[in-house]
Amino acid sequence: MLKGIILIICAATCWGMGGVAGQYLFQYHQVDAFWLCMVRQIIAGSLFLLYTAVITRHNIFKILREHFLSVLCFSFVGILGAQLGFYYTISLCNAATATVLQYTAPILVMVWMSYKNRSLPEGRELLGIVGAIVGVFLIATHGSLDSLAISPFALIVGLLSAVSYAFYSIQPVELLKKYPATVIIGWGQLLSGLSLIAVRNPFAPVGSWNGYAYLAMAYLIVGATIASYALYLAGLKIVGSTKASLISCAEPLASIIAVVLLLDTKLVLPDYIGMGSIIFTVLLLSIPKK
Repeated sequence: MLKGIILIICAATCWGMGGVAGQYLFQYHQVDAFWLCMVRQIIAGSLFLLYTAVITRHNIFKILREHFLSVLCFSFVGILGAQLGFYYTISLCNAATATVLQYTAPILVMVWMSYKNRSLPEGRELLGIVGAIVGVFLIATHGSLDSLAISPFALIVGLLSAVSYAFYSIQPVELLKKYPATVIIGWGQLLSGLSLIAVRNPFAPVGSWNGYAYLAMAYLIVGATIASYALYLAGLKIVGSTKASLISCAEPLASIIAVVLLLDTKLVLPDYIGMGSIIFTVLLLSIPKK
């Protein structure tokens, strides 16, 4: 059990540090968010598909023949919306804020399931909605109605990325019953990344690049995508989905700590209270009902 918990914490930390690596590239190397997402998703998607075809020997093209429209929908509405929205929000504010805003996705999933089941949220679900609203309000306004603490555009993009992430969590449920997660994520990453070639040239990187920038980019592809996914699956097999979802709340905590200590990002008390409110809400909703 201890091994499983450590694996999930490592996976969550890898995810959280991915946002920090993105902020480093935006803040110190003026890298373009569209180019970063495009290259990251093309390479990561190709690696996922290569692993599925070579190591697990699964037919990676079968899903395209049988469920092409579902894969396209997952690629563009789910992965592209969540990933591009996430990194674009980081470029507009910081990794901690972008991570916590996207962390409102479980609340959106809960609201959708309540609507689908024709049942009003009650008890802790209602408390979760209130907690999420309070958290977003504090992050956006620092408690003052006179002005916004972050730009309205950053807030909108961050919340839209949460909507896409909620869709990402719901839409592929039926596909996951028939195909490995690696083939679904692989095609989702690859197709969404290839679509960005229409607006960016993958062979013309924007920004100032040196050894540290290349290391940060390599981490985004290998550490924050491949390694985090592998660590999470390994831990999931040991601790189960409930404990895994609870421990995964280490992701925004890792992001908050890292941007403050490593990138000198200034957060104030309302930021911490708002982020804590959202993280607590997700923890609350992750605990199964008796």
